[in-house]
Amino acid sequence: MNRRDFLTAAAAAAGMGATGLAQAPAQPPAQGREGGRGGRGGGRGRGGPANVSAEKLARIEIMTLNHSSIIKLPWQEATPQRTLDIFDLPQYYVDVYGVRNVQFQSNHVAQNNDNPDLSYIRELRAKLDAAGTKAHQINIEIGTMAQMGPDGKAAALAGDARVAWLERAKKWVDLSPVLGVTRLMHNQGALTDDSKAGVTSLWKELQDYASPKGIKISGETRGSGVPTQGGGGQAAAPAAAPAMPEPERIRYVWGILWECTVGSGGYTNLDFGGETRFHDQQELHDAIKGLLPRNAGGMHTRVSPTWDLGTAIKYAESLGYKGMYTIEVNEDSAVRIVYNAILANLA
Repeated sequence: MNRRDFLTAAAAAAGMGATGLAQAPAQPPAQGREGGRGGRGGGRGRGGPANVSAEKLARIEIMTLNHSSIIKLPWQEATPQRTLDIFDLPQYYVDVYGVRNVQFQSNHVAQNNDNPDLSYIRELRAKLDAAGTKAHQINIEIGTMAQMGPDGKAAALAGDARVAWLERAKKWVDLSPVLGVTRLMHNQGALTDDSKAGVTSLWKELQDYASPKGIKISGETRGSGVPTQGGGGQAAAPAAAPAMPEPERIRYVWGILWECTVGSGGYTNLDFGGETRFHDQQELHDAIKGLLPRNAGGMHTRVSPTWDLGTAIKYAESLGYKGMYTIEVNEDSAVRIVYNAILANLA
C-alpha cells in the first residue's frame, strides 16, 4: 500500500471509528489586523471542532510543525503558499479543531537561536492568551547533542561545541516562562553506546539548570533504530548499515534513550513514528509502557500501516496515561485524520 492509499484508508477508518464526532460549521476566517501582518486564509482544516466534551479536546495538542509550509513568520519572505499568520495560529486551532494546546517548533519562536527576540515572544504569548490557548512545549532544534562520525560511531558534543550548545539551551530555558512553556524537547542526535555517557552528562547539566524554573527537558524516540546523523546535520549515515536483531534495533529506538533519561533526571517524549520505527503493535506498546514512568506530558502521534493508533491510545489509557496526544503530521489536511482517531478512542 503506498502512502496516498494508506492515508485515504486511514481517513476513512478514522471517520468510521469516530461515530458521533459531528463537526460544527467552520468558522469564517478572521480579518487581518489593521496595519498588521495579515489574517488567516480560509479553506483549511475542513470543518470545525468535533462535537465532543471539552475534556476530550483538552487531551489533544497540535504542533506548529504541521503547518510549516503555510505559516507566515515576520522574518520570512512572503510567498503565495504562506497564508496563515503565526500570530493567528492559536485562534485557528480553536476555530477549526477546538484545541487549545499548542506545541511550537523553535524556528517558529525565534529567528536566531542564540539571541531570541523577547518582544516577539511576548506578542506571541499575548495571542495565545487572547485565544484562550496555551503553549506547553517547544521543540528546540538548536543542534544535536551527539554527532555520527565517518567511522560509524557517535560522540557527544565536547569542548567548545558542548559549551556553546549548553549556553544556547539555557537561553531557551530562560525564555520558556515568557511563552508559558513548561517543557523543552532537545534533539539528542545519534544515541549509541559510544555517545550515551556524554549525552547523559550534557542532558543532566541542562535539566539541573531547568528544574528550579519548573521546566522539564525531554528527549524523543527518533529514527528506525539505525544510528544516523539526525537533526539536519551534514554528515551522512554509513552507506550500508549493519543488519541487527530486532531486540537490538528496538534498543536503539528507545532503550538507550531510556538509559540517558534515567541517568540525566530528564523526561521522555515518545514519538510513535511511521512504519519504520515500530514494526508491529506490540513493539509500540512495549515502548509506551517502558517510557511512561518519565513521560514529560505528551506523546507525538500519527497513523501507520504497521500498527493501529486507536489501539495504542486505548493501551496508554489503560496504563493510566493522563497526558496529551500531540498531532505530528506533514501537512494541514492530515491533522483531521489523527484528530478523529484520537477522539474516537478516548473514553
